[in-house]
Amino acid sequence: MAWFFDLFTTGSVGGSVLVLALISALGLILGSFRIRGIAPGIVMVLFSGLLFGHFGAVVAPTMLEFIRDFGLILFVYAVGVQVGPDFIAPLRRYGAALNVLAVCIVALGWALAAAIGHIASIEAPVAVGMLSGATTNTPSLGAAQAALRDLPTYTEQMGQLPGLGYAVSYPFGNIGVILMMVVIRPLFARRTAEVGGVTQAAPLADLPHAEGRPTPANGDLRQVLAMFLGIALGVVVGSIPLPVRGLPAPLRLGLAGGPLVVAIALSARARIGPLTWRMSPEASTLLRDVGIALFLSCVGLIAGRRLVETLTVGDGVRWMAWATLITLTPMILAAVAARGLLKTDYASTCGLMAGSMTDPAALAFSWSVTKSDATMMAYATVYPLTMVLRVLSTQVFVLLLTR
Repeated sequence: MAWFFDLFTTGSVGGSVLVLALISALGLILGSFRIRGIAPGIVMVLFSGLLFGHFGAVVAPTMLEFIRDFGLILFVYAVGVQVGPDFIAPLRRYGAALNVLAVCIVALGWALAAAIGHIASIEAPVAVGMLSGATTNTPSLGAAQAALRDLPTYTEQMGQLPGLGYAVSYPFGNIGVILMMVVIRPLFARRTAEVGGVTQAAPLADLPHAEGRPTPANGDLRQVLAMFLGIALGVVVGSIPLPVRGLPAPLRLGLAGGPLVVAIALSARARIGPLTWRMSPEASTLLRDVGIALFLSCVGLIAGRRLVETLTVGDGVRWMAWATLITLTPMILAAVAARGLLKTDYASTCGLMAGSMTDPAALAFSWSVTKSDATMMAYATVYPLTMVLRVLSTQVFVLLLTR
């Protein structure tokens, strides 16, 4: 039986596939159990990955990185295809207000991280890592690390600090957003049709759909061709450098933002020549779920390796406690503002929360609960701007606060 256990520890191709498949399968099984009528859904794959990572399951590093990023690409591309046909109308109606609120969420998180670093005497490189982890934004962590390397005072030890702050903050960053979605649900149980004499606008899910969506037949190779061409174009768009004066590295939409923007644009266009950019609901849902399962499997496996060590040694617990404030405080205020000022529905508010935290796991959970396109539309509406701001703000954090 030694050969069997070697599959989990050697990082071979076969063993890596086995580990990720079992992580996904266990997570999906756990996610199917209902707790007070709510099934956690596919987000449980993340916790399954944490468990496997803690007990030493191994996936080859290059394979782990590839599958994580490819899963994320599949997920965001499928989301873009689903929301693209109905994207313009809600964007015109809600886009500005939702994005203003998303900007406030980003700004508040930044300010909290800076304040916590000062009050709790946490070094800025750790605090910026906590900010990235608490907001579940990996690209911003990379941007912060790049900014640190350009500082004249940079040392190798300093370069490791953001990763530690991120490691203790990221798990609850995911859990916290999902927890807030559960907590705020009663606020949206009853909606008032008219508030202050102003009739409330229809929720995103109630807006009329684009008529006559083409639904390609099963086995249509042109649909598969269109998908791969769209993904390729999305990767190219996400890789375009956007130089900003005063910053040490250019901004990019990345592997998450590029495919999302391209999928929205192409599916809104519907057809170019013989190619149909839209998918049937069944195809896009399958692509989305496979992608997020792969992504969460890898993220959980990576975080699970050092989570217990980080929490039990040094300042890990203290950092995690402070990071919960960075996660929860903006979410609470956003939910109150969305419900009280914008009069959005629950599904749209969940999409706003997931998008402003650039959190695919939270989006997957909210979709499993609401089953509404409004969630994905709100997510896609705020995601591009939020991603740019997250990447930009962590670099500014490093440049202003690190000495």
